[in-house]
Amino acid sequence: MTRFILALCAIIAGLHSVCFAQSNLDAIRAGIDQRSQELRIISAQVRTEGADLVTLRSQTRDLQREAETRTAPLRDQVAEIRADLQRLGDPPAEGLPPELPDIAAERLRLSEALAFYDGYLRQSDLNIAEAERLVEEISALREALFYQQLFARDASPLLPASWQEYWDATVEGSETVWRSFADWKSQLRADGRIGPALISLTLSVVLALALFLPIRRRLDREVTKRIAKAEPLPSRRVLVAAARASARVIPGLIGLYIIREALRLNGVPDADSEDLFNIIWFSIAALLLVDGAIVAAFSFGQPQWRVLPVKASSGPQLRFALIAAVVMLGIDRVLAKVAIDFSNEAAALTSLHSMSTAILAGLLLFLCRRTLWEVDPSRQTQSDSTPHSEMKAIRRTRHIGRFVAFTAILAVILGYITLGHFLTTRLFGLAALVTVIWVLRAFLREGIRLFDRKFSSISKPENEQENLLYFWLSLSIDVVALLAFIPPAFILLGADWLDVRDGVADAFFGFDIGSVRISVANILTAIALFVGVMYVTRLFQKAAETRIFPQSRIDIGVQNSLRTLMGYIGLIIAFTIGVSTLGFDLSNLAIIAGALSVGIGFGLQSIVNNFVSGLILLFERPIKVGDWIVTSSGEGYVKRISVRSTEIETFDRSSVIVPNSELISSAVTNWTHKDKIGRVIVPVGVSYNADPEQVLQILADVAREDPLILDYPAPLLTFNDFGDSSLNFELRGFINDINSSLSTRTRLRVAIFKKLKEANIEIPFPQRDLHIRSNVDHSNVQETNNQSTT
Repeated sequence: MTRFILALCAIIAGLHSVCFAQSNLDAIRAGIDQRSQELRIISAQVRTEGADLVTLRSQTRDLQREAETRTAPLRDQVAEIRADLQRLGDPPAEGLPPELPDIAAERLRLSEALAFYDGYLRQSDLNIAEAERLVEEISALREALFYQQLFARDASPLLPASWQEYWDATVEGSETVWRSFADWKSQLRADGRIGPALISLTLSVVLALALFLPIRRRLDREVTKRIAKAEPLPSRRVLVAAARASARVIPGLIGLYIIREALRLNGVPDADSEDLFNIIWFSIAALLLVDGAIVAAFSFGQPQWRVLPVKASSGPQLRFALIAAVVMLGIDRVLAKVAIDFSNEAAALTSLHSMSTAILAGLLLFLCRRTLWEVDPSRQTQSDSTPHSEMKAIRRTRHIGRFVAFTAILAVILGYITLGHFLTTRLFGLAALVTVIWVLRAFLREGIRLFDRKFSSISKPENEQENLLYFWLSLSIDVVALLAFIPPAFILLGADWLDVRDGVADAFFGFDIGSVRISVANILTAIALFVGVMYVTRLFQKAAETRIFPQSRIDIGVQNSLRTLMGYIGLIIAFTIGVSTLGFDLSNLAIIAGALSVGIGFGLQSIVNNFVSGLILLFERPIKVGDWIVTSSGEGYVKRISVRSTEIETFDRSSVIVPNSELISSAVTNWTHKDKIGRVIVPVGVSYNADPEQVLQILADVAREDPLILDYPAPLLTFNDFGDSSLNFELRGFINDINSSLSTRTRLRVAIFKKLKEANIEIPFPQRDLHIRSNVDHSNVQETNNQSTT
């Protein structure tokens, strides 16, 4: 009975899994068919006139992402089935005995399943390919439409007929706006709320003015009072400018928000003018922000706190130019919205405000003289957070602005009003974007200095390590600023937000170049893992060097070898993890290594030879860090054994870089290979009148009295030879540390000299007599050596 129940449960479970798999396959098939149908509908809509290409592209991208997501399990299933077939091997060839029935049935089942799943996978891949084709087609159509609109030519504004058209459009738009205001006032009067509305609006305006004038001035005076005794360091200039800008902008924004909410309570705006109301509000808010930033940056009245090192006379003119640009762009946005929503002559009114904006912006750019950006002479010699090279770059962009202004005005005169409007407004937009990014970049860079422990006394780090750290942090901030600049710059130049978003997503999560897929996310992850593993390796090395090795009796050279090996192991692990994260198959490294072997055989032979020799030095340890060695390249102490070479510090404190292969292939004298015991030899010459036995006794006494001469091995005293001028002896003794051999020989010589002097034993020196003949030329000199001693 139990077996029957177990068998029945197994059958039910199998039927359930089959039904579940079948239902899953039905869902996959239905999803593929549905996406294919939707793509055909989008393809037909793309070719219709007036189609919303932005929406269609977004829908196509969504279908593409959905297809890629749904295809991933199918691709894994196909890979698994192919792996199972590969495990079964190839079927028997013709003429060979057939395989077992179970294996043949399993092969047939896997082949049918592979054909089944592979068919669905190919259909899904076709959907993905169709979606990619549609995206490219829509992008091409949008690009063509953009350039068509940009270079569309209207009637020249110099023609009288254009003036009448512009005037009619202006009158009609003004009347529409006035009627909207009259309707609102009539509605308030009909509801009996005209009095409360006037009271609430008056109170909101009074409160906004109180915030905008006295309170803002009070906050500005507080900031000025607090910085009166502070030193105007570059880091503080940026922070003070940020505080001043906040003190000027925040009260104005609060007052503006109060007026906005008061209008909303009284029925302004209505549903039709909501967008126009928001544009006006944001334009005024932008004006307040720009004014506050300008006043804070130029620091009128306190030039020592000026962030931009320009002349004091340039500040008011630049302020007027920048505020005029913001007002002009705000009015342009308001008129564009009025032309679309409140005018029956939208085309004429759009041409009018586009022409006006292009001409006024062009004239404003022409008024920006070179003298406005000249550096204040008092700031020429001071350390400044804004380098003078940046000011020179700002002055050079003036020529670009003038060229764009001339081109825009000429385009408007010739009838290319849209082109002229696009050039001027986009130039101002890019300039504003660059300014915002630059301010944030400067704030972050100077924020680093805020946490410097020498923040209050210096403007730049003096320590080389701190300077290097500041350089890399600043470079990281510059890279982030550049990446933050690119997406909004594309939007300003005409790209749609969805296109920019998809482009950023593709760049970050991966895009294909041929058969290679590049993913910024994977690259950043691989770099982070590589740096993380190397950092952990450095922690292990430091822990071993400071905690483990000092508690052991391991030789310092062995300690250095172990530390270096730990670094190599960490580097290999970090490289393997990084390469795996990038998606490379590590089995392909064998192929790459085989290809590199050819290059190694020709061009990299010496490098690989030195690398292998370095490994031999670390494992075999014929020399270690701290050893005193003598090579054909020089003599000194081993300071470092690296991958390619070994550094030897000579006794003159100079460094000799010796290739590792030279230390392996040639003879090397190592004075401290096994231990530091070494022998010192002191030669001594005495007069022929001296008693040799007395001399040997004196030498033995000197060796016995010296504190560093070892008793075992015992010192050796030798009578070497009968010299030309002296009897030659040698004192040979061993000392514990060969590094002190020079001082030991010096001390022995001094002791020997004193002993010989006390014993009246003379140290001879060669004597030379000159005989000059008087009957020959004085240049003919005969030299004879007198072998006698004095």
